[in-house]
Amino acid sequence: MLQSAEYARYVFDSALNATPEAVGRAVAARVERQSLLYEPGRESVFVLTEGVLRTWPGGPALMLAQLDRLLAVESLSTVRLGVIPWRRAVPVMPRHGFTLCDRDAVVVETFRGERVLGDAADVTGYEETFDRFERAAIFGPEVRELLLHVMAEFRDLSDSVTR
Repeated sequence: MLQSAEYARYVFDSALNATPEAVGRAVAARVERQSLLYEPGRESVFVLTEGVLRTWPGGPALMLAQLDRLLAVESLSTVRLGVIPWRRAVPVMPRHGFTLCDRDAVVVETFRGERVLGDAADVTGYEETFDRFERAAIFGPEVRELLLHVMAEFRDLSDSVTR
């Protein structure tokens, strides 16, 4: 939901047995799904680790575009973007990404695809885990400051790579 099209393309293209056609369809679907972020009355809350911001596929230019995308999304009134900074311990070791879907299901992301879990106990477990991540995260001006700081570091990397 937060990935720029180019970042998503890199993610899907790096998958085992990726074909150009499948990558194109996956990127288009991911970008289309992002329209939910703009729906009035819907709130989306995202929590990332600072490690995610600093783990860079491709090159510095790709990450600068992705971080710019995060800044843009963070400014939406329908979105709360949080980051667990390096200076805080993570409350639970993040083993994989997941998305809670209106408290009815959870989509678990793995290297081999996505699994949808609808069992109430599974959903409750992921809700509790997300709550712990959310409490550890920074939001608002603090997260914008962190994003801008990481962007400056990628600009420095970009300058050193092109010299």
